[in-house]
Order: sequence, then structure tokens, then C-alpha cells
Amino acid sequence: MNDSITLALKIIFLLGFTIHNLEESIWLPEWSKHAKKFHEPVERNQFIFAVIIVTIIGYLVTVAEIIDNTHGSIYSYIYLGFVGMMGLNTILPHLAATILLKKYAPGLVTALLLNLPLSIIIIARYIVAGINVYFLIIAILTFTVIMLSLLKPLFKLGDKLIKY
Repeated sequence: MNDSITLALKIIFLLGFTIHNLEESIWLPEWSKHAKKFHEPVERNQFIFAVIIVTIIGYLVTVAEIIDNTHGSIYSYIYLGFVGMMGLNTILPHLAATILLKKYAPGLVTALLLNLPLSIIIIARYIVAGINVYFLIIAILTFTVIMLSLLKPLFKLGDKLIKY
């Protein structure tokens, strides 16, 4: 699904995703030292390495879906899994952590203003176009689990590769 509006939304979503990751890169490592309930303390080098890899994955998934351009293809579901994961990321952990800790969780503003509304709009456009909602839910949950399972290994790898 690559009409001009959907294509523009995909590009805007990537920009919002990137801004969100930049916000987290700047403030989350320090915040993580005080938020042990929600985030294991992470050093800046570990976090930035992981964020770079996650950002690259987001771009690759989006580009693959744009190139394939087949409604309902595996690439569509992987892409929607990514978009849905970023929407969920707004609620858990960002909003929940901010409320429960009574302290701003880095990434909340960009998640609320960019990632959540754009993910809702993009997913709604695909649903209206007839995407299978059951597969959509599976894609979002699967992509979320995969990305969450990559974080700790990426933090460890970042710690080994980047020293400063």
C-alpha cells in the first residue's frame, strides 16, 4: 500500500521514530540509573549502540515494505509489527514509567506526539484497506517480543564494541 499519503506517512513515521530514538539516547542512560523498576541501568555506549541497530532495523523493514508494495504480504505484516510495536512502546514503558515513578521517562513526549498518533493512523489505513486484523495482532506481538529479546544482547555487544 503505497499511495502518496501512505508513503508520506511512512516517511514521517521514520522521522518521528528517529527523533524519539535521539531523545532516548540523550536522556535515557542517566534516567535508567534511577528507574531500576522499569529499566536496568544502561551505560550511554551500550544504549546508543542498541538504538542505532534498532533504528537501522526500523528503516530496513520500512524500505522492504515500500519496495515490495504488495498488500497483505509478509513485508506488510513485518512493517505493521514494527509500527504497532512503536505505538505500544508509548504506553509501556514510557507512559507507565512516567506515571508510576512520577518522573518523566525519556521518549514520552516524542512517543505521544509522533509515534502513537502516526502508528494509529498507519495501522487504521491498512485495516480500512482490508489487512487481516488477526495477522496484524500476531505481527505486532511477534515483532515486539523479538525486539525486546534483542535489547540485552545489543547492550552487551555495545559495551564490548564501544569504549569511551
